[in-house]
Amino acid sequence: MEEQSEYDDADRLAELLEASEAFDEDVGKLLAKCEARTKRGLIASALCSAAFEHGFSQRVLLEIGLSGTALSLCRLHFEAVVRATWTAECAYDEWLEKFTTPVEGPEHVEPADPVSISKMIKHITSTVKHVGEEYALLNTTIPAMHSFVHSGAQAVVHALMPVYPTYTLIGALWNRNLLHLYTANTAVVAARDGLLLPRMRLLREKHAGCMPPTRKEMAV
Repeated sequence: MEEQSEYDDADRLAELLEASEAFDEDVGKLLAKCEARTKRGLIASALCSAAFEHGFSQRVLLEIGLSGTALSLCRLHFEAVVRATWTAECAYDEWLEKFTTPVEGPEHVEPADPVSISKMIKHITSTVKHVGEEYALLNTTIPAMHSFVHSGAQAVVHALMPVYPTYTLIGALWNRNLLHLYTANTAVVAARDGLLLPRMRLLREKHAGCMPPTRKEMAV
């Protein structure tokens, strides 16, 4: 029975990876249509592009069996999406002004004081409640993300296991797809182009099967 379950999980992962590839193609096409023109929009769009690259890389790495690195990218992906949404929806004008001001000196220094992910999520929740609540839920996996990124216990256990649990990889891929959906939505918001809204709705409906089971009917 256990062998059959693992076999079924392997099939489900393969099917989800195939569906996720098609999803990535459509997300990429939509992002290419999002042309932001404001300072806020340009920064948010750049972060959306970074998030898309992280998510795309996760899928490719999972396809070739490099799940440890794929799981390490979860944190980068998550933070890029949250920061993109915060920039598009909530970032203060003063912060945007500082962030876009060139910094002098030989060493790289962030032009604006960093805002923590937890503060961004709280700010997003006060502005777009259901999005902030979803990010807060995903943020509960931060300890595991830290462990993979900083070569902690999770990374060691992963490396020692002959076969990493397939259901865990399925869950990571579901969350990746959910974040991709939020990335696309944030890019549309940043572009301030109402003509893109039907494309966003179509993307959500077409690829609902890629989403985590409890969020397939969610509204973005």
